Amino acid sequence: MGIFSRKRRDRAAAPQDAAQATPQDAPPRATMRPVGPQDPPLPEGGGSWIYEVAGEYSSETWAPPESIRRWWQVDRDGNVIGEAVENEHFGPPKDDLARATDPDGPLSWLPDPEGTVRGWLSVALGRIADGVEVHWLKVTETPVCLAGEDASDFAPPDFEQAPPSRIGVAVPVGIGVQLAGHAPAVLWGLLLWVTVSDGSQEDALQNVWLRHEIDADRADESLRIVLQAPEIRF
Repeated sequence: MGIFSRKRRDRAAAPQDAAQATPQDAPPRATMRPVGPQDPPLPEGGGSWIYEVAGEYSSETWAPPESIRRWWQVDRDGNVIGEAVENEHFGPPKDDLARATDPDGPLSWLPDPEGTVRGWLSVALGRIADGVEVHWLKVTETPVCLAGEDASDFAPPDFEQAPPSRIGVAVPVGIGVQLAGHAPAVLWGLLLWVTVSDGSQEDALQNVWLRHEIDADRADESLRIVLQAPEIRF
């Protein structure tokens, strides 16, 4: 229950209220943090950046793009360079499953990619806690799909051929969730699904996991692990 440890509090005391009173050119202290591994590359140009994250949906390492109010560039010593850049998309987070529903993408073989991903997520969250409410869902990077008979031939599948015995999908996601009695929270990581069949669809083994705070660049590695050990517990 660690990810839901923060109890609900009075919205009047929410940190975004303090941020709203902050002058545009004066970085707030409590809401600034470095760009995390899953943060979108909103600022243009090189260098390092810090974000002002406002609203209910943020974590120490990631926030949906709409929760980033503004950002500043910083030098090597961490000093702010220039003025704040406002995020024109700041506001309530919204669903974004475009990378999963792309008709030319790696999940195009699914009859209903969006519904399937939401179904996998529901099962995975149910293993964390009962009654988790999903407020929004984002697929943050292109999903990875691998298939094969064993570890020696796992590769992106060709579904015009006979389906292989092992198929797996890794979907990088960011999610706004809430458990009754707790404040809203952000989860991000890899949603992993795998199925193993001996040729009979009725006897197929399926499993699903939400690997919390696992970067998208580890999707291939994580998928190969669950393809070889579909009953693994993380």
